[in-house]
Amino acid sequence: MTSEEKPAEDPAAGDEVLEDPTIWITAHEIAAARGPWAQVEPERWGHRAESDATGAERDRLLGQIREVNEKLVVAIVEAQQRADEANAARVAADHNEERFRSLVQTSSAVVWQANRDGRVLVDPDAWRKFTGVVPGPGAWSWLEAVHPDDRDRVRETWADAVTTANPYTCQHRIRSCDGGYAWVVGHAVPVPRTGAVREWIGMMTDISDRVRVEQAREQFIAILGHDLRNPLAAILMGAEILGELPEPHRSVVARLVRSGHRIEAMIRDLLDFARGRLGGGIPVVPQPCDLLTVCNEVVEEMKQAHPERAIGFEAVGDLRGDWDPDRVEQLISNLVGNAVAHGTGPVRVTARDEGDDVVTTVHNQGPAIPSALLPILFEPFTRPASAADGGPSKGLGLGLYIASEIVHAHGGTLSVVSRDDEGTTFTIRWPRRMPQRRPRPTSQGGPTGAW
Repeated sequence: MTSEEKPAEDPAAGDEVLEDPTIWITAHEIAAARGPWAQVEPERWGHRAESDATGAERDRLLGQIREVNEKLVVAIVEAQQRADEANAARVAADHNEERFRSLVQTSSAVVWQANRDGRVLVDPDAWRKFTGVVPGPGAWSWLEAVHPDDRDRVRETWADAVTTANPYTCQHRIRSCDGGYAWVVGHAVPVPRTGAVREWIGMMTDISDRVRVEQAREQFIAILGHDLRNPLAAILMGAEILGELPEPHRSVVARLVRSGHRIEAMIRDLLDFARGRLGGGIPVVPQPCDLLTVCNEVVEEMKQAHPERAIGFEAVGDLRGDWDPDRVEQLISNLVGNAVAHGTGPVRVTARDEGDDVVTTVHNQGPAIPSALLPILFEPFTRPASAADGGPSKGLGLGLYIASEIVHAHGGTLSVVSRDDEGTTFTIRWPRRMPQRRPRPTSQGGPTGAW
């Protein structure tokens, strides 16, 4: 067979070997370029081209498989790490839960939970150990262990917390395992703290020892203040008789009288404090009263007592309402006395008509009240430093507490704003008619400072 005869046979052979005519044509073009002696037989070229294409495809697939295997291995390693971390977290959570349960069991406390609607769920064993009774099946069955005088208040406080999704805090009495009643404080928070509430987690802690100490202290203060009044009255009466003595005895007697009146003011504060803490709040006797008259009298008295200070009074509108004039006078005198003692410059007292309310203010210049003191300013035994000498103020630190109790007894509010550039202003808002208010807990209800 000659080389000239091969081209006639190649197309048929190429059709049999190669399904793609493009490969066959390419093979013949390459063979023609090389010359007749270097031409490749179509069937051999077709097999080689097919082999090369298959190899490339195989390499591509193998590369994809290797890439997938690498990703799979990495994913397995990461999953194992996450599983190990989850197991470690679970073990830590179990340990923390065990420690927490041990802490609760060794303390005088009960942990409880409630659903989003406020239905309280308690552990029967823990509840029986704490109260000596078994909780019933009802939604409010746990209230049966609460002291009858405290049940309505506890129910209202809990219902209000559930409605507003705010943290719950309430101090009350509850049955104890010895058959009596123990003082407890209950706390509960919504979960989560923001957004839709899923559940509530709470704790009830026994605070009977603390309450007994507070009650004993306040009863001691009340008895002490009451028993000091009679001998002090005898001292002041004798001092007034000795006031006619000639000098230099007269000045000594005058100082004795001033000191006696200071002690008398402290005793009055102690008695008011005891009434506020143990007697359901400071008692008031509302009657028709004009703040214009009361404030004028107080300012005039303070002017005579402190002639070196400028004390003024401004009134606007109708200042009449139903208040206890003696208590209002005590409060205004207390605030003006504080302004003189702790402030500088003139003291300004104002009273203005605001419709259903009458608003009075007492303003003085001077250094601002420290910001750390403002949140507890109306707490008992709080004594700010005196602006005059930088030392602690005179008195027991009960004046502002008693002032706030007087305002509360009238259904009003007492607030303070204090800045270095503007001075200090106490603002009292008096409702003209005392609203019906729920009485504060008495000595049976425990110290009011914990509510």
